[in-house]
Amino acid sequence: MVEEVPGFYGSVKIEEIVLQRIWAGQDFFTNSLTTTCGKHVVILSSGEWNRSTEGPDFINAKLLINGETKTGDIEIHLQPADWEKHRHGGDENFNKVILQVCIFADSNKKPAFSNVYTQNGKIIPSLILLPHLFYGLEEYAESQVMAELSGKEKLIESKLEKLTSLQNNEMEEFILSRWLGKTRFAKTRLSKQGWRGVTHQWFLEVLGYQRNRSPMVRISYQFPWEAWRDGEIDPFLVFNSQNDWRLSGCRPANHPFERIKQYSELWERNPGWMDDFYQISDLIKETRKDLRKDRKKLSKLVNYWRETVLVGVFASGKANTLWVDCALPVLSVSHQIDAFDLWEKWPAGDSPKNFREWAKLIGWTDPHRKKYFTNGLVQCIIGVFSS
Repeated sequence: MVEEVPGFYGSVKIEEIVLQRIWAGQDFFTNSLTTTCGKHVVILSSGEWNRSTEGPDFINAKLLINGETKTGDIEIHLQPADWEKHRHGGDENFNKVILQVCIFADSNKKPAFSNVYTQNGKIIPSLILLPHLFYGLEEYAESQVMAELSGKEKLIESKLEKLTSLQNNEMEEFILSRWLGKTRFAKTRLSKQGWRGVTHQWFLEVLGYQRNRSPMVRISYQFPWEAWRDGEIDPFLVFNSQNDWRLSGCRPANHPFERIKQYSELWERNPGWMDDFYQISDLIKETRKDLRKDRKKLSKLVNYWRETVLVGVFASGKANTLWVDCALPVLSVSHQIDAFDLWEKWPAGDSPKNFREWAKLIGWTDPHRKKYFTNGLVQCIIGVFSS
């Protein structure tokens, strides 16, 4: 099941499996969950994902609802009205449901009327997740696309055909839409907390990669940036504060414990790195002006970011990812600088190995012709695969 919903980057197609993954991984803030009828929810167990049989999406979940232990099933929808739309109210397979989890509230109903009923007359409360999500819906959908790429040759072939046929103006539209989405997301985050808190949280997210972003977000709140600055952090205790790390297939260098140690090392070696980062707006403006004449002018800012701000703690790929996914969007919004051209031409950060191969295969990159693998090309490929 696929539906089109509003997102930070415009409309986005969301598969039901994306919503199910959000619930299965508890990929959202869980400390203030409240149903539309005002009941407090604590998740003791999200349940077993029901992938093979008819009935609710998750079975044998365990919740505390207003302090009362409830064991039963969970049904996932876009909005509460989908319960009746899918005729669950007349289906006895849904009689054990204890909670309906939705992304959006009903557009045509007051939240207080979002409870639904089972076939045997039981009232089921609804929980709206949108206010509790870590990221924009695009980020969740993108994660699903990346997970599906592995082993799906027909999907890859069809998308490669689309990449090959892209015109320059179409490529620019994909890249620009990604940039606008990043800056809108940064603006939303900055409206809720200061730039230091946003930078701290976003950094840890990026260091967690797709698979471990959720526990990294929780760490950013449990261990605020002031504690890292003041040297009060023990990376071992930070790592052990979470119990849902996804470590299978994780390369040693990308192990979350190693990334936490790196982040701690950054604070230890440069306690003022956030100030160094925030004060480079003049260098950004200078680089953007020179960039129109000579791409090599970018190297001064690249080196300043990697060596002065990050004091060489991170390898170039991760340093680039931290810049394009976090630092530049935050700086652009905070200092009101339209840094799209800089973001587009920045050296590519972490991305699937196939991306470089595809870009070379279809003629997008050629060092001899000064056609480099940039962040813009990475964002274009992501945009095509997510569309």
